[in-house]
Amino acid sequence: MAEVNLSTYLSSQAVLTSSEDKLVYLQTEVFPGPEIGHAPMALNLAIVLDKSGSMYAANKLDNVIQAVSHVVDQLRPCDLCSIIAFADKARVLIPSSQIYDKESARQMVRRIDQVNVGSGTNMLCALEAAVFEVRKSFARDRLNHIIVLTDGQTLNEEECLQKSVMATEEGISVSTIGVGDDFNEKFLLSIANSCRGTSYYIDRPSDISEIFARELKGVQSVVVRNPELRLKLYSDVQVRHAYRVKPLIHDLGMPPTVDRVCTVKLDDLQKEEVQSMLFELVLPSRRTGTYRIAQVSLAYSLPGQTEQAVTSTSDVTITYTDDVAQASVVTPKVMQVIDAVSVFRQQTRALQLAEVGDSAKATQLLRSAATQLLQQGQKELADQALSEATRIEMGGRATSAGTKKLEYGTRKLTQLLDGLPPME
Repeated sequence: MAEVNLSTYLSSQAVLTSSEDKLVYLQTEVFPGPEIGHAPMALNLAIVLDKSGSMYAANKLDNVIQAVSHVVDQLRPCDLCSIIAFADKARVLIPSSQIYDKESARQMVRRIDQVNVGSGTNMLCALEAAVFEVRKSFARDRLNHIIVLTDGQTLNEEECLQKSVMATEEGISVSTIGVGDDFNEKFLLSIANSCRGTSYYIDRPSDISEIFARELKGVQSVVVRNPELRLKLYSDVQVRHAYRVKPLIHDLGMPPTVDRVCTVKLDDLQKEEVQSMLFELVLPSRRTGTYRIAQVSLAYSLPGQTEQAVTSTSDVTITYTDDVAQASVVTPKVMQVIDAVSVFRQQTRALQLAEVGDSAKATQLLRSAATQLLQQGQKELADQALSEATRIEMGGRATSAGTKKLEYGTRKLTQLLDGLPPME
């Protein structure tokens, strides 16, 4: 087996010949080989913690203290860490360093409620402090990463996103954690999706420790850096849309294609992790026969290496046929992913329509999504979709909690296809 493996699957291996264009789906999967031969990377981590007044409700801050204390315990000798608290202003509690005296670090974390940083929420100053701390110890042979936790709306959202994206362009990834119902999920998702990170939603403060532990374990197990998927299209084949589908669903829209090559940057790959893409391909009409439609390759680097390696697959081919039965055979693995993406798209569109006042269409889409969720065994999410549909139909607005549960919940649907424990 290769250091990094790349697999491809078409929704159907055959299409009918006709004068019309054909729509097929191409799913790609990338995963590290079991004997990759490289240890996980050392970590250069900054933890950014909201300490505004709302964090004192429902024991949120107490749970954060417990979670970060556990993170300190799990840091390896090779790891660097800094911790920043913020509200109106930011304060560095622990500068970037190898934490040898973990008891002193835990005591500093426990005293976070005594730190005076004001009472509002201005994440920008905290991001600036975090980027400064990571830059102090920045190294290409480390995973340079920021984790941000908040429970509310912040000032300067656009500036925060720009700061995060600029940091990622330097090689610093950013993950976000939203707690409760008052934060802006679109904002936190946009940071994580743009900055090679993960976004988490926590509706129960008691889950904060589990999420921090999961995020730390993930970034401590990165074994492949900067993977880049390249889809070379053959004559008259087009990409209409693309989605990341594992570990979470994310709509990439229509990715740019240059010289018939569509390139998508994946997140750093963790040990035993599968990352997957779904492409909508439009094929031209052709006579009967088997044709090449694309070739997929993966460029990546390994920890400690500066040069990229490339793993290539064989050409992706499809058969044009006059046999209806042959063209009707589909690939169940891909169709399940398509169904999950369909639900995600429906709830996303429904909530957008609800915001602009089209309650009839929003209600219809949410009920359709609920039907599909029930078919997929997701009763809790289905009930939430129906509840929001009823509320919107009666002239109300979608609830903040319901919106977050649907937004984050439908992004995790593809994880459930393999029996994986879903990310919170």
